[in-house]
Amino acid sequence: MEIINGIFSSPGKGLRGKLLTLAAGGEEKVVQFPQLRVLASGIEILHLATLIHDDLLDRGEVRRGRPAVWRKWGDKTAVIIGDYLFATAYRMINTSSGERGMSRVNLLIKEMVEAELEEEKEKFRKISFKRYISRIEKKTARFFQVVCELGAEVALFPREICLGLGEFGRQLGTAYQLFDDLLDLNGEGNNIGKPVFQDLRNGVLTLPLLLIAKQPVFNKVLDQVKADGKVKPGVQKKIKSLLIEERVPKHIWGLIDEYRRRAKKQIKELGLPHGSLLTVFADCFLSREPFKN
Repeated sequence: MEIINGIFSSPGKGLRGKLLTLAAGGEEKVVQFPQLRVLASGIEILHLATLIHDDLLDRGEVRRGRPAVWRKWGDKTAVIIGDYLFATAYRMINTSSGERGMSRVNLLIKEMVEAELEEEKEKFRKISFKRYISRIEKKTARFFQVVCELGAEVALFPREICLGLGEFGRQLGTAYQLFDDLLDLNGEGNNIGKPVFQDLRNGVLTLPLLLIAKQPVFNKVLDQVKADGKVKPGVQKKIKSLLIEERVPKHIWGLIDEYRRRAKKQIKELGLPHGSLLTVFADCFLSREPFKN
């Protein structure tokens, strides 16, 4: 199991596991309901499995500052390792949250796959804002939503509280994906642990790009990326200039703050004893700000 050990020696941020624990009420609840620890670990392993398969499909060469699994051990091994982690995660989630929890996770995976298929079908296509939000809800926001709901359910919160926490997670997940899409265009590869401009290289037009899509030069940029099969430094520089000129970072950060505001409003309305933990999490978990200007 050398490969598995190697993968786990480079841990990620663990956002989903932390969020699950906080939604359940924090470490105090983990002591009361020890299956929460198993569930949080299962969720993180599930996320890791999706990343391994995503890197293979997108030909992303770096993950968490190290060569992606497919890049280091080959395509076949990446598929097998991803499947192994999926199976491990499913067992842990089923053990800790039961049939109801597994049913929700199955639906989540289905929606994530649908989002991937939509991206593949709409390569280099200029989609609407509504379409973009629908896609990232399936891709990311629903994962955060399910994580919060499962944590709350295992901690035996009433149904309305579980649903309310799920809505908190959905809003926060949307903010996170907006942040990630912006980071992809300006983060430093060494700092964020993965290559930049990867979405554009794969033909995925995220919101920051859609907001400059009406610029006459943008079509030329797309044609060049299609022809080259990559985003060359000169093209990266041009896109960054367009983003700054159109004040796109400011617009995206406005949206991020709005979704965070909605998430915190949801927590306030629930009136939970541990609500302050979730509010602090919402404020702090997006601390690396792309585009300082």
